Amino acid sequence: MGFFDKALKKVQDVGENIAASANNVKTVVETSVQDTMEITGLKRQIRELEKEMDAQYLQIGKKYAEFVADMDDAEPETAENEAAEATESSEVIDEVKEEAIDEVKAEDVAETVDEAKEEAADETIDEVKAEDTAETIDEEKEVSEEPAEDKVAEESDEDEEPVFDVSDFLTIIKQDQAKKKELENQLAEVEKRAKQNTLLREKTKAEESFEQEKGVLDKALAMEIISKEEYEQKLNIARKKVENFEEIKKIEQQFEMGIITKEEKDEKINAILNA
Repeated sequence: MGFFDKALKKVQDVGENIAASANNVKTVVETSVQDTMEITGLKRQIRELEKEMDAQYLQIGKKYAEFVADMDDAEPETAENEAAEATESSEVIDEVKEEAIDEVKAEDVAETVDEAKEEAADETIDEVKAEDTAETIDEEKEVSEEPAEDKVAEESDEDEEPVFDVSDFLTIIKQDQAKKKELENQLAEVEKRAKQNTLLREKTKAEESFEQEKGVLDKALAMEIISKEEYEQKLNIARKKVENFEEIKKIEQQFEMGIITKEEKDEKINAILNA
């Protein structure tokens, strides 16, 4: 095979390698676009759930504010207040009772000595009436106290205290939290896959670069532009770039994050390539 035939064959091989690499890149790029769309969709769903939960939390806050306001406005009468009113009523009744007895006694004292004998019987009757009046007043007092206690019980049953019930809101929030957790797990898986695809895409580019460099070296060797020794040396370095791609990538990331200097980065990479 002549010189030009060898050169032509090398060029054809390079063209085939580049075409194959291009197809690989196309596939990886399509996968990357799909991952990006899926990640965007999941993040949007998570944001929507977070907004819905925020709305439920807001409703709970409003419900609590209404509950506090209702508690302040209610101010129900306590049993102590009712007992105090009953005591006041009892004191008034006692005063009326004493006044009635005093009036009866005052009338008896006002009678003259001459009428004492005639009204002796009347005094007895008046005393009996006074006692009857006192008993009647005592009975009224007891009756007035009993309904007061019943009234407290009735009012406590009728006037129910405001209730702070947000179970409906909490049910919705619980469902949203479960759905959000599920979406977050899906997002983590997709992001992990996307990261792997990104690494694969970059490695594919490195392999493509290697094939291109190898094609140039093959052409140069076929044209006897470089020696076999130079060819092997340069091809070995190009191959190590692909074989140690991930390690070299980490070194470059260290430099991008400011962990190492450019000199340190170059030194580490050269140590790998020339090992």
